[in-house]
Amino acid sequence: MDEFVADAAKGEGEAMTAVAVSMGIAPEDRAHFADAVHANFSSIFVSADTTAEDVLNNIVSVMKADERLSKYVA
Repeated sequence: MDEFVADAAKGEGEAMTAVAVSMGIAPEDRAHFADAVHANFSSIFVSADTTAEDVLNNIVSVMKADERLSKYVA
C-alpha cells in the first residue's frame, strides 16, 4: 500500500501499473488511469487511516466519473 501511495502522489510507478493491471485496465488507458489517480489523490487517500478497501472504493468512484475509465467498472 505504501508503494501505491507514493506512486499515486507522483502519478506513475510499478505499484500504479500493478494496480491498473489487476483492475483489467488496457495498456493504452494505464497512463490516463495514473493521471486520474494522481489528480484525485486527496479524494482517494482521505486520511492516514484510510484502509485498502476504502482506497479501492474511492478509485472505483473516480473511475466511474471518468468517461474513459468508466468502462472498467460496473
